[in-house]
Amino acid sequence: MARFSFVKIVVRDLAAMERFYVGGLGFAVQNRIDADGFNEVMLAQKEGAFTLVLYHHTDQRAVISGNNWGPLGFIVRDCAAAHAGLIALGAREVRAPATFDAMTVSFVSDPEGHEIELLQLPVAA
Repeated sequence: MARFSFVKIVVRDLAAMERFYVGGLGFAVQNRIDADGFNEVMLAQKEGAFTLVLYHHTDQRAVISGNNWGPLGFIVRDCAAAHAGLIALGAREVRAPATFDAMTVSFVSDPEGHEIELLQLPVAA
């Protein structure tokens, strides 16, 4: 049996991306690895067992972003406010907040182009 634990994204500017995810999405640094050829920062949120790993090559190789993967998804209380907050931290708007069947969703790209989906679920009556 396997348990999903983490997603690793390759970043060009490790410090800037750490500030973005900590400041914009409430992550905290859990661990750092400085190894021969790469550095990693492990980020987690207060709730849940999921870890986001920021991976940075230290050998100056080019980082090429592809389009064959989906966005990182986050549930938020207020989609419009979270969307605006990420834009203020350097994200680029992909799709403005829109409501479908009582859910509000929006998409941004982080400062290095990784797509993020924000989802506001309906409030229980």
